[in-house]
Amino acid sequence: MLAENAMKLLANPLRVAILTWLKQPNVAFAAYSQLYPYEQYGVCASLIQDKAGLSQPAISLCLKSLHELGVVEAQKVGKWTYYRRNDNNIQALIETITQQLHQL
Repeated sequence: MLAENAMKLLANPLRVAILTWLKQPNVAFAAYSQLYPYEQYGVCASLIQDKAGLSQPAISLCLKSLHELGVVEAQKVGKWTYYRRNDNNIQALIETITQQLHQL
């Protein structure tokens, strides 16, 4: 079921784009600035929203889905939420999906 949910979530191009941006935030968000270095907390949700060009509720829903799947971590700092990839969980998810595909 985890692999099925993951494939549904990752079928959305925006979610894939967000994961790609978070892989190298210094490159993806080079034109943006935030108070803290990306390495410290991750990327502020407002920057992700600006880059995507979508509404705050739409971005929040995407980030919530990725967080619930465990592929991103969220950290609240003051009134802002910062996101970063959870590469260990991404790798575990890839392995789970691969195992399930081999069983077909």
